[in-house]
Amino acid sequence: MTEVHIISGPTCSGKTARAIELALEIGAEIISCDSVQVYRGMDIGSAKATAQERKLVRHHLIDVADVSENFDVSKYVELSKAAMKDILGRGKKVVVTGGSGFYLKAWFAPVADSLSIGDDIRKATAQIEAEGGAPALAEALRKADPFAGEFVDMNNPRRTKNALERCMASGKSVRQLLDEFSKLPCPMGELKRSVEFLDCGDDGLKARIEKRTESMIAEGLIEETKALIEKGIAANPSASAAIGYRETIQWINEGRTDTGELAELISADTFALVKKQRKFLKSIKALCGGL
Repeated sequence: MTEVHIISGPTCSGKTARAIELALEIGAEIISCDSVQVYRGMDIGSAKATAQERKLVRHHLIDVADVSENFDVSKYVELSKAAMKDILGRGKKVVVTGGSGFYLKAWFAPVADSLSIGDDIRKATAQIEAEGGAPALAEALRKADPFAGEFVDMNNPRRTKNALERCMASGKSVRQLLDEFSKLPCPMGELKRSVEFLDCGDDGLKARIEKRTESMIAEGLIEETKALIEKGIAANPSASAAIGYRETIQWINEGRTDTGELAELISADTFALVKKQRKFLKSIKALCGGL
């Protein structure tokens, strides 16, 4: 069975340093698990491993897409499996590091089904949302499945719309779809995992975030973001919404000049992200209970 060593934790918890340390110790290469580092040109704001660090240990799944192209978890799984095969084929071990939501979960459990949603269904749900918003989506889902509210946050239009489309496409209830989904295999195949979660107290993490943000701006985050705007980052919702870039894009577009204000905004949003990451990591830790 394939063995992987997974290192995760919230932003600024020291994942890169620890992954490099472990990789050097056991003779491994690193597969990144970061939804921003996949993009070329998004270097400073994503805190990519430096050129020197990548000379020490080979990194995979970094700089594999242009900022103007969409990149999702299915593409991540495809490229990660290819990287893992390559690494193991050369007699090396695998270290996975990062903390990006579904990219991380893909190493433990299914993250996407194979259900095909037709254009007619997408148009129908889009019209429902346009005409009545979240309440209309919730009403339509209840008509399709009276018990959907037991499993879906009906106040979240994205999740309600997603569930409605799948019920319409399959003719099945949310419970049935969830039962089938839970039986799907891990997309990365059968793995033997050793898992390490890094974190530190709020005060320590806040200090690290503030220091990193100041360094990013000093190293050229604003200039980097301007170049990315020229390359079409605004057309990519995922890339343009990344913490650090989202705030900088807005700051540039509004013609602001106070870099201290930008630093405060990025730091605050980064720490808000940390809270969400910690919550998500609890669900990953729960999956580890069965490993």
